[in-house]
Amino acid sequence: MSTVRPTAGRFAGKTALITGAASGIGAAVARVLHDEAGAVLIADVDRGAGEALAAELGDRAAYVHLDVTDEGSWQTAIDSLDGARLTTLVNSAGAALRRPLVETSVEEFRRLVDLNLTGTFLGVRTAGRHLADGGSVVNISSLNGVLPTAELGAYVASKAGVSALTRVAALEFAHRGITVNAVCPGSIDTAISDRPDFADLDWDAYVRTIPLNRRGTADEVAQAVLYLVSDESRYVTGTNLVIDGGIAAGRRAT
Repeated sequence: MSTVRPTAGRFAGKTALITGAASGIGAAVARVLHDEAGAVLIADVDRGAGEALAAELGDRAAYVHLDVTDEGSWQTAIDSLDGARLTTLVNSAGAALRRPLVETSVEEFRRLVDLNLTGTFLGVRTAGRHLADGGSVVNISSLNGVLPTAELGAYVASKAGVSALTRVAALEFAHRGITVNAVCPGSIDTAISDRPDFADLDWDAYVRTIPLNRRGTADEVAQAVLYLVSDESRYVTGTNLVIDGGIAAGRRAT
């Protein structure tokens, strides 16, 4: 579901570094912030897709190669800004794994934690040192970070960590006027759920458990990120904004 929006300039004069921005939620965030008159740095390991998106957006968009799990890669990405004023960080890079805990290898668990949680930590730490006072950080966590789901143990643990880390950063950055929040999407229709380990999931049955009776879109998550990085949310920090179609609200009678 795509929404056509008039340019309102809600991100004008700001520059965002967005991780995992070559696809999925990250790409949707890049498009929305660019549509709102901001500059976007599309940070991703996928150079081809990242450069293609930057070319599609045109002025005020550039690709930055970044492996979020690598400390040196983060520093190189920040150095490439060459003194440019960075106002916003959106940590969107991540992955999921559907597997029972007893069948999850240590390597698989560590890989998810490294990508989802350590990558977010490195972003908050490295980019946080360079963010302009009064800026903003948005970490893409998950509904599963606040409402665990069976067979998603590594993902749940990593995203719960992201939500907790977000609150700590909000406290530590507050004296600089930098807001730090997390967005917690529920089931969003992106390629992250196209993995083979999700192939046998009954999506029709799952959708029936969602009060709004559909999966969300990357653009709907991006609109929430826009709110949290715009001046409209200057008094919002340390929060987990759940975007899940009503799942976390409770159970329906029927």
